[in-house]
Amino acid sequence: MNKKIQKYLTGLSLVTMFLLGASSMGNAQEAGYFNHYYLQPVLINPGATGFTETHQIMGAYRINYGDFDGAPRTFTALYHGSFADNVGLGFQILSDQVGASQLLHGQLNFAYRMHLDNAIISAGLSAGLQNFKIDDEADPLLEHPDPLLEAGIDGYMLFDGSFGIYAEFDEKWILGVSFPNAIKQRIEEVSGEINLDELNSFPYAAHFGYRHKVENYNFTVEPSVTVKDLRYSPTLIDLNLKFSFLDEQLIGGVGYSIGDDSKASMLLGTRINNLKFFYSYDVSLGEFQKYNNGSHEMTLVYQFPPKEAETVSE
Repeated sequence: MNKKIQKYLTGLSLVTMFLLGASSMGNAQEAGYFNHYYLQPVLINPGATGFTETHQIMGAYRINYGDFDGAPRTFTALYHGSFADNVGLGFQILSDQVGASQLLHGQLNFAYRMHLDNAIISAGLSAGLQNFKIDDEADPLLEHPDPLLEAGIDGYMLFDGSFGIYAEFDEKWILGVSFPNAIKQRIEEVSGEINLDELNSFPYAAHFGYRHKVENYNFTVEPSVTVKDLRYSPTLIDLNLKFSFLDEQLIGGVGYSIGDDSKASMLLGTRINNLKFFYSYDVSLGEFQKYNNGSHEMTLVYQFPPKEAETVSE
């Protein structure tokens, strides 16, 4: 009897883990999963693809709720650049693991820029495929297989689409509106009576910032606010303050998120020639913080020098 109860509880735990993992995976694909989106807008808005009219390679890694068993761990690698004066193209891959669940995501970005008198406005979209899978070791522990869990063990594919607009005015005002994962559909439906209606939700993120340069002191301060209502997560308002010295050789910042998942964060970074490195640490302001040591995020960005600069150096 005890063994049957144990198997039942184990199976129930695995199903619960799968559902939580699936929602966490969806959240990982929401652009707001990476806190460094306000440093690299292309993480939250495909309209920012190639916006700086350069070519960049980026790698980012984040661990949520460190020191907690099965904590979400996410890595992404991204390339994006400017072509034909007004076209931005990019490619991104992402790997995410939460407990026994694993997800691999790949997407293509396209953006088109318009140059006005004192403004640059870019509209973009992305299209990608996601492969979701549960560790095979979970299968034999269930006495009565669950169709949703079985689908995860077998693995299934989803189509994902996002679009957004990103703009800067007078090289000071920053505005971005994006709809990450606005189109999300299973390529193969899960058998059984289970239907996850949350795929029909319509997430959005609105970002507004101001860049102020203190020329005499080579100092820049950039406050920003972002309102996010993403899939599988509550509505959040992110308040961030970034500052940099000596042409970004020293970068710092603080952040605070208002909502059901409120948190506080600290940012440090530096630039060495064409290479930038950012590190941030954030803690939840809720009860769950008692059971983990906070979240860590690292981003490495290499920007290829412009052709003009290469010519001069030669």
